[in-house]
Amino acid sequence: MKRKPILSFYQCVCILSVFCLFFPPVARLLSAGAPGGLDELPVGFLSGSTVLLLLPVVDEYVTVSLYYALAAAGVCVGGVLAGVTAMAWLPGMLAVHGACLVRRCRIRHMQLQPLFKNMAVWYNVESHARFIYSLALYLLVASMAGVSALPWLKWVLLPLTCALYAVLLMRVRTGRTCFLRPSREQEIKDLIRGNLRTPPAQAGPKTDELTRMTRLYERVVSLMEQKLPFLDEEFSLDDLAGAVFTNRGYLSRTINVLSGRNFSQFVNYFRVRYGVELIRKDPRLRLINVAQMCGFHSSPSFNAAFKVNMGETPSAFLERLRSERFAK
Repeated sequence: MKRKPILSFYQCVCILSVFCLFFPPVARLLSAGAPGGLDELPVGFLSGSTVLLLLPVVDEYVTVSLYYALAAAGVCVGGVLAGVTAMAWLPGMLAVHGACLVRRCRIRHMQLQPLFKNMAVWYNVESHARFIYSLALYLLVASMAGVSALPWLKWVLLPLTCALYAVLLMRVRTGRTCFLRPSREQEIKDLIRGNLRTPPAQAGPKTDELTRMTRLYERVVSLMEQKLPFLDEEFSLDDLAGAVFTNRGYLSRTINVLSGRNFSQFVNYFRVRYGVELIRKDPRLRLINVAQMCGFHSSPSFNAAFKVNMGETPSAFLERLRSERFAK
């Protein structure tokens, strides 16, 4: 059984960002024998924010980010120890950050398949938030150049740089983007995870048609949960329409509007959920047998649907379940 590391990757990066935050003013204090004043505090917040912005979003590899975070911290330490001004080494940290962003974008768009998965919605939310915060970081670093000409500017930069660092630290600790409202983020996550009971966001009051669709949708979900018709591999939209006494066109539209999925994705959600229950009851089951018991035609289709709805492969889920039970 693997031993858990003392510090997680995210904790290591947070510690590294705190180091970059305090190192410039502390080094100034030790070298000059006097505090650096307010000028050093925005520099510390900006260098710490740069490190926090190197953290990956949920679909990115963490090891690469650690290398870039160490490189950015190295630029900070090297610049301070060399005795050069902050405006000489802060752009170096931004160059490391920019190189990381370019690499992330290139890797993301070279992998076309993940761009069309349900989780791509959340990936895009996180990526857009990261770009907005990066833009704010770049603008604040550029504004640092005007402090010598406009002394009052440091009083403006101090709360702004502190606020940016606080938001980024909250983003790391809570897993939120701090870019959308919490309720909106939760709505997106629920839809991705397969919470088919999440009501759709509406621009205005409920219409009569939406009310009818909601009633039909509730009947459909109740049927799927109680009768389990999806266990039949040949279960089709026509079968479901006949069971709830409606036509296939209206039923398909209802499922699309209220669940955000097409019929196949809708049925696979229930199949995957049933498969999770089977695995939890008996972890000794072979995954190929679980796939057949859930109504899937093949193991690859089961694996793909499981990954979309659960965020991990069936084998990874089974291994994690076994390790948790062994730990108890």
